[in-house]
Amino acid sequence: MARGRIEPLSRVIAVSGPPDGNSTVALVDKLLVDQGSKVEAGQVVAILNGFELSRTDYEVAKANLSLAELQRAQVRAGVGKVAEIAAQLNVLAGRRAQLVRLKKDFTRVTALVRNQNASVQDADTQQAQLTQGENDVEQAQNALKALTEVRAVDDAVASGQIAVAHANVAKAQAVMERLQIRAPTSGTVLSIQTRASEAIQADGILRMGDLAHLIVVAEVDEGQIGRVTEGMTATIEGDMVPQPVKATVTRIAKEVFRQKRPSSDILIGRDAKIVEVELTPQTPLPPVVGGEVVVRLSPPSSSANNVGNNE
Repeated sequence: MARGRIEPLSRVIAVSGPPDGNSTVALVDKLLVDQGSKVEAGQVVAILNGFELSRTDYEVAKANLSLAELQRAQVRAGVGKVAEIAAQLNVLAGRRAQLVRLKKDFTRVTALVRNQNASVQDADTQQAQLTQGENDVEQAQNALKALTEVRAVDDAVASGQIAVAHANVAKAQAVMERLQIRAPTSGTVLSIQTRASEAIQADGILRMGDLAHLIVVAEVDEGQIGRVTEGMTATIEGDMVPQPVKATVTRIAKEVFRQKRPSSDILIGRDAKIVEVELTPQTPLPPVVGGEVVVRLSPPSSSANNVGNNE
């Protein structure tokens, strides 16, 4: 015979806040569940203080990312506006046309000079005008290039700004997620440890467990554990169960520890060394986690004594 308690198969889970890494005490801003609430894995059960500010920072980070992407698109499109580029194209076309005329004038003056119908000074003046015309065309071409050119360094800077913006979005999202406490698994809220506006203490925010899959954890004295084997049958009795429930040993722990619960058995008593043995019941147990029961383990043969029977 051994003492036992009703537990979820996945055991009771204490849900707490994230480790802050500093001395700041986390406060619960909103508690979104209550005792007895059924929750799904990943469901937000509590929101910590500072969440609204973190959500604003997240929205700002996303806006900065959008701006960085637009700036990169602007760089790739060239710095000039469509109208400015069109105007500069017209300037370039006009100066090219003027250069063609100056070349013709220079050719004509050169012929007149050879025939002594024009002075050398006229030719020099025409040469200077031709040179100025060529310079004007080159200047217009450079101005157009400045409006349309995409420099590699400018594109690299824009890409770097986008990368930084992405990192800021991820950081802001992580902070926001950190302030939303989610259920690690599906189950039922067993108890509330911290209410709204209260600081999270060592017990966490709430305790939860899967009441759909209950087992019994028997506390078997270490001196009797050698007689227990997986697959062994047992009977669960006590005030918590209206009638005896058959069960099967499904797991034997590999660790011995001291029993902390008080016991009426003066031979075992408090601080006795025990091993936990998990039993799967054949019929449902009452959904009361921690409910105390008595476990009677059946011996492998009729000649063997009951495990833990000190009578």
